[in-house]
Amino acid sequence: MVAIVNSTMMPFSNVAHLPFEEKLRATRLAGFGELSLMPLEVERLLEGGMSFAEMRSRATDQGVSITRLDPLNTWPRIWRPNNMDEAYIRSVDTTPDAFFRLIDGLGCTHMSLNATFPLNAMSINEITHHYAAICRRAATYRVTCDLEFIPLWGVPALEMAWQIVSAADQPNSGLVFDVWHFVRSRSKLDTLRQIPGGMIHCLQLNDGPFDLPAGISIKDDCYNRLFPGDGDFPNVEIIRILAEGGGLNQVGPEVFSPMLATMSTEVVAAKSAASIAAAFDAAGLNA
Repeated sequence: MVAIVNSTMMPFSNVAHLPFEEKLRATRLAGFGELSLMPLEVERLLEGGMSFAEMRSRATDQGVSITRLDPLNTWPRIWRPNNMDEAYIRSVDTTPDAFFRLIDGLGCTHMSLNATFPLNAMSINEITHHYAAICRRAATYRVTCDLEFIPLWGVPALEMAWQIVSAADQPNSGLVFDVWHFVRSRSKLDTLRQIPGGMIHCLQLNDGPFDLPAGISIKDDCYNRLFPGDGDFPNVEIIRILAEGGGLNQVGPEVFSPMLATMSTEVVAAKSAASIAAAFDAAGLNA
């Protein structure tokens, strides 16, 4: 069976330790067409004197498109997490005004929303209201606005994220689906089967032990992931489900791990490409 992979993406996490040109080269060497960046990374490039036009030109020279800006955290009334340090908060404290300036300058087509506020800090109706509002603003830039469920914070599981996206009923809405978040939130494959695949605009594969190891917090585990195929996560079944419904969009191996800091451009590219290829082979599909 041939799986229709609409696009492949190098997540910013895998290349966070590399200079901009090497991020692009790693993406190209992996055979991925798209790259995501953090707002902070783009802001630092601008502060260093690189223009938006030069960023786009360098990406084009490598055959890469910078299509996703990830994440925007400041979209709701309450956004500050109560379980992260100030260094993290400063790294994601990008206002919507600043975020959309970066989106516009880069020509991104997609954006990711993290719900970093504490669980139960707002009602689901209020969260939906804020989500619909940021979708409407994103629409003025012709940008798809994807909500990512993350078990550390205020939208912890797939079911809740889908409830928000469904109720918001915006034409440019959708989901980011990260397998680590899916497993650690104990979300259900049956929920995934009920969601139209076309509403999942980014699939982030990764791996680890299925059960959280004893003595390891969920927060620590979030930043100690493995490449897909190196653990027990149901990547293969998820790929098969999404292949049936057109949900193989912006597929990439999103890994947060200290091991990446020692990897060269070539090693990151090779490991990223091989892990995705192996996951599709295991699913009986050709990407």
